[in-house]
Amino acid sequence: MELFEEYVRFVFPVLAFIIIFGCVLSLFYKRPKAKTVAFLVNEQSGEAVPLHYWETSIGRSQSCDIVLNYPTVSRFHSVVSRRKNTWVIFDTDSKTGISLNGQKIKKKEHLSDGDRVTFGEVTYIFSAPDFGDKKEKGKVPQYRLVSVSNGKTFALDGVFFTIGRAHDCDVFMNLPTVSRRHVELHFADGKWRMKNLSQNGVGVNSRLCMNEKVLKSGDILDIGGAKIRFEQI
Repeated sequence: MELFEEYVRFVFPVLAFIIIFGCVLSLFYKRPKAKTVAFLVNEQSGEAVPLHYWETSIGRSQSCDIVLNYPTVSRFHSVVSRRKNTWVIFDTDSKTGISLNGQKIKKKEHLSDGDRVTFGEVTYIFSAPDFGDKKEKGKVPQYRLVSVSNGKTFALDGVFFTIGRAHDCDVFMNLPTVSRRHVELHFADGKWRMKNLSQNGVGVNSRLCMNEKVLKSGDILDIGGAKIRFEQI
């Protein structure tokens, strides 16, 4: 019995040391970087900050994944998280709050590509890997837009969409050659129609279109130099 008690007195301190040592190591070793899954683009400077993780902490503290050294930003201001097929931004009890497209959020809110996110006094544009993580609307999309350059897709799961440089467009394209509202797409009478809203027009299969055109699967749209393929799924 005495031998067992001596053994226990030795084993438990060793186990406690191993556990504490493991916890300390986890504080100093960062998570391994994965591929870039999204960006936060500074609206004023244009600097793009990559989001390497499925969950990213943002704040003034040096221990945050993204450090925003502004007096109006809290030490631990926010967390941006990827959840299944959507992105979510959380306000982690910050003092000045978070604004999404000009509206203060309460605790959390869903993000879509092109959203304007303001932390204190600094505003960033959220840029997701695809055209946007849109909420499902209850039916299987039959058509989609596909970026020719990188394969990013946007499902046409409604009947009316806008494309342009304005942040409230359904498809946000942050290019100086793209008008604020460059294109309208609308579905009627079993056909998709493209309506040009810009002064520069839209290229459709290398031909300039200045008004309206019925689209066919496989058509290539040139919008300010960005080529997008319209296709049926």
